[in-house]
Amino acid sequence: MDTPEPLGPDAPPATLPAGGVSRRTVVASAAWSVPVIAAAVAAPMAAASVPPREFAIESSFGVGWYPVTQGQTSSGALQYDADAGDKYFRVTGTQPGDVVSNVFFQALISVGWPALTFVALPGSNGDWTTLAATGATETVNGVSYRVYQSTYTPPVVATGATTSIPVDFFFRASSPYYANQTAITRRFASVAGTTVALVRNPAAINNTNVLLSSAPTP
Repeated sequence: MDTPEPLGPDAPPATLPAGGVSRRTVVASAAWSVPVIAAAVAAPMAAASVPPREFAIESSFGVGWYPVTQGQTSSGALQYDADAGDKYFRVTGTQPGDVVSNVFFQALISVGWPALTFVALPGSNGDWTTLAATGATETVNGVSYRVYQSTYTPPVVATGATTSIPVDFFFRASSPYYANQTAITRRFASVAGTTVALVRNPAAINNTNVLLSSAPTP
């Protein structure tokens, strides 16, 4: 009578039949493969459970040209101003604790208006750098523009769903009036690793026909 093959740790190596594997080898392989498959299926479900966040910029301020004498065009000033009474710059979609940084606006002025040097009027919010030329030019819809920029230097910590950036800046550049010129204003901010932008369409720079002394000031 044949002697049964011993099992357990003292068992001799299984003899493989020609062209196959032993039953014990198949069982061991199957037992280790199942958990790996289960883990691979579960991971994508967890990753998909976090919805994306959405942010936007809401803003109201821009440029105007004010003559020294009402009705004239020979002398006056181009001015970007944001009086906190009716102007604003805010980011929506924030959560308490979010840090809003890299806040700045760019003023693009068509090159038909000669290069300008802006100054900050007394009382202008010093957290904004004076609007200044970046040295860059851009072409939009076939029109060339010089790019000017002002940056809000400190970060702002959100306390709710809407985060306001302090404004009250007043930047003025003396110049005669040049007809048929356009300007574009762009606003930017970063929050939760996302860059947010608001870009206005090109708009005509108008002679406001208002005395420079009555233009918005601090």
